[in-house]
Amino acid sequence: MNKKAQMGLGVFLMVFIAVIVGLALFLTIAQTTGSATATSTATNVTYTAPANGARIDLTGQDLLSTPVVHNATTGTVILAGNYTIDEIVSTSTGVKTISLQVDSTDQQSLDWNVSYTYGADGYVNSSGARAMVSLIAIFFALAVVVITIGPVVKEGLSNLGN
Repeated sequence: MNKKAQMGLGVFLMVFIAVIVGLALFLTIAQTTGSATATSTATNVTYTAPANGARIDLTGQDLLSTPVVHNATTGTVILAGNYTIDEIVSTSTGVKTISLQVDSTDQQSLDWNVSYTYGADGYVNSSGARAMVSLIAIFFALAVVVITIGPVVKEGLSNLGN
């Protein structure tokens, strides 16, 4: 019985399984990194303003710019004293979202065009944390490489062919 070959096969299977699991997790991490760090822009998105004092949820989680609101029919700018756009925990979904509240009876139930820059759901609002999110994927890929190369170095390149 060749115990060295059995041990080599065990190490090979262990490395193979670790690499497959590592690559599956790496794909998930890499895909999530994009949405956690990217910003989006809503340009002239039309919403029907709710009643005075009521709120509606807008697209996005983090408000990154000062919104500009126009009357969709006339194109005139609606002054900021007539509305409030801020981040809240939504009463309908229970997650952080951008919300629009009408503060004037003159503007309720009109169609508004709203433009703003936002971070999508899952956006990391701290700049330092966004940098770390990118590093997580890089170090995870390095860990998969080390797991792959480690047994080869330990066994020695010359022993692999025997």
